[in-house]
Amino acid sequence: MTPAAPPQPSVFAATLSRLAALGLPHTIHEHSPTRTMAEAERDLDFEPGRIVKTIAFRTRAGAIVLAALCGTQRVDYARLAALVGVRRSDLSSLSPAEVLEYLGVEPGCVSPVDTGAAGLIVVDEAVLELRATIYCGTGRADRTLEVTPEALVQLAGGRTGIFARQQPAEAEPPA
Repeated sequence: MTPAAPPQPSVFAATLSRLAALGLPHTIHEHSPTRTMAEAERDLDFEPGRIVKTIAFRTRAGAIVLAALCGTQRVDYARLAALVGVRRSDLSSLSPAEVLEYLGVEPGCVSPVDTGAAGLIVVDEAVLELRATIYCGTGRADRTLEVTPEALVQLAGGRTGIFARQQPAEAEPPA
């Protein structure tokens, strides 16, 4: 009988370790479990415009890509594919089962912190325009990390780009 592989640290524990190693100021907020932006807006006291969500993708070659962007925005797949150097047809989002299998977290709990599970993490440049601090995932549905946007980029490994869909300009009200 072969010995079992040693247990891997949880994403949450790895996130805390990375924060400690980098010495970045942060706050961990404890709250009821939330997995979607709608739940966060309804159940948490965080300003929705300061929430950063992380969406997991896989390239045809098997590389895992995490894309962190403002929670109210959507990913422009063509821009993200170009940013990571693949064709759009070679990039697909992970299914809920794949999120658990490849990242070790439940869907809605993906963290943008570089814990070694993803091949590449990118932060949309719009995140850097947010106010003093942002809120993002930690690998646990009942914990949220609050850091500065610049600290998030450090935690994610330093790669930024523009890949959020451009929001249509609001029409001016009639005079």
